[in-house]
Amino acid sequence: MSEKKQNKISPDKRSMEPEWIDLEEDIMEENTPEETNLQKDIYEDERPRLKRSPSKSVSGDTETVHKNLSGQRNVSHHKNTSHGKNADTPNRRPAKKKKAKLNFHAILLTVIALVFAVIAFKLLFWDKRQHHNTERENDTTLSFDTEALDSIIPLDSSDTSQKEIDKDLRILFLGNGSLADDKTSDTNLANIVREKTGATVYNCAIPATYMSMKNETYMNSFSYDAFSFYLLCTLFTVGNTETVSWAERDLGTLPEEVTESIDLLQSIDYSELDVLCVYYDAADYLDQRSVVDLEDDTNPSTFCGALNSGIELVQENYPHIRIIVMSPSYAYVVDENGNYSSSFETGILSEPLSTYIGIEAQTCMGANVSFVDNFYGSIYEEIAEEYLKDNILLNEKGHALLADRFLDALNRFHDYDF
Repeated sequence: MSEKKQNKISPDKRSMEPEWIDLEEDIMEENTPEETNLQKDIYEDERPRLKRSPSKSVSGDTETVHKNLSGQRNVSHHKNTSHGKNADTPNRRPAKKKKAKLNFHAILLTVIALVFAVIAFKLLFWDKRQHHNTERENDTTLSFDTEALDSIIPLDSSDTSQKEIDKDLRILFLGNGSLADDKTSDTNLANIVREKTGATVYNCAIPATYMSMKNETYMNSFSYDAFSFYLLCTLFTVGNTETVSWAERDLGTLPEEVTESIDLLQSIDYSELDVLCVYYDAADYLDQRSVVDLEDDTNPSTFCGALNSGIELVQENYPHIRIIVMSPSYAYVVDENGNYSSSFETGILSEPLSTYIGIEAQTCMGANVSFVDNFYGSIYEEIAEEYLKDNILLNEKGHALLADRFLDALNRFHDYDF
C-alpha cells in the first residue's frame, strides 16, 4: 500500500482519528444548531475528499480543514440566500421571545380603583360652581359642572294654521320686577328686544306682583292677586274683567303702571300675536310661596301651578302663539340685618331657589313650551353682583344678558335675520 493511500481519509475510519472528532465538536459548539446541521451535511459529502499533506503536522492538517470547512460554509450559505430554500437544509428561525403574561387581578383592581375615584370626584365636586372665565363681559353661559336646564323647542306646525303668515313679528312680555322696572328706558329687556329685532313688542309686566296667587281665589285682603300670571291670562283669553274690577274697588284706584299694562293687554289682537314671553323673577321664592301642589299641578296659589294653568289657557285659546318661559335669575336672600345670603342656604328660607327652578323646568317640558334657565345658565351666584343692582333687580348689564338669552331661544328653529 502506498504512502498516498495511507494518508487518504476514509469515512469508515473517522472514529479512529481523535483530532478530527475534536475539531468537528469545536466547530459545532461555535455555531448555531442550524449551522451545525448544515456543516454536518457538508462534512458528510466532502470529507472523503480531504487529504493530509505528508509534509505538514497534525496542526497543519487541522488548519487546512478549518479553511475548507469555512469555505464550504460560506458557499452553502451564499447558495441558500441566492436560490431560495433547499429541501435538505433546515430553515433558520430566530429564537422566540417569551410573551409577558397579563395579570388580570391587577387589571381588575385598577378598574375598581378608577370607578371609586370617579364616584368620589362626583360626590365632592358635582354642582360646585367654579367660574373659569375672567372676562365676564362675554360670559353668558355656565362654566361649571351643572349644566343649564334650557329646553328650547319649536311650536308645533299644526298649531299655526289659525294665524295668517306675515313678516311682522309680535311679542308679548308678561312678568314683574326688572321687566316692569323703568319700561321706557332703552336698557329695559323688552326694549332691547324691540331694538334688535324690529318687532312689535308689548310689555305688560306689572311691578310688585307674583307668578302665584296669595290665595286660591281672589280675596280683598290681597288685591294684587288680580294681577298674578294666571288671572292676567284669564283677562285676555276668556275675557275675565271682573277680577280687575274687584281689585280696583278694593284698592280705591289702580296705580298708573297697572292701568297702562291692563289697557295694553286688552288692546292686543291675539290672532296676530306670535310669541308670549313669561318672565317672573324670584319674588315667589323670597316670599316662600309654595312651589307646587302634588295633588293639583294647576293650583294657581303655587309657583308652578299658576304657570301651568296660565299656559293651558293660552294653548287652548291661541294655539298658534309660541310660549317661551324665562326662569328667575339668581337672587340673594336678605336677612333681618340687611345682609345678603346665598339662595342655596336654607338657614333663613326653608326652600332654596334651585328647587323652584328645577320644578319650573319640568313644568315647561310637560307643557311642551320652551324654557330658558337664567339661574344656572345666565346670572348665577359667582357673577350675580355684576348683573344685579340690589338683591334681585337686574342692572343694565343684566337686562342685556337676558335679552340675548331670549333672542337666542327665539331664533332657534327660525331665521328672523337679527
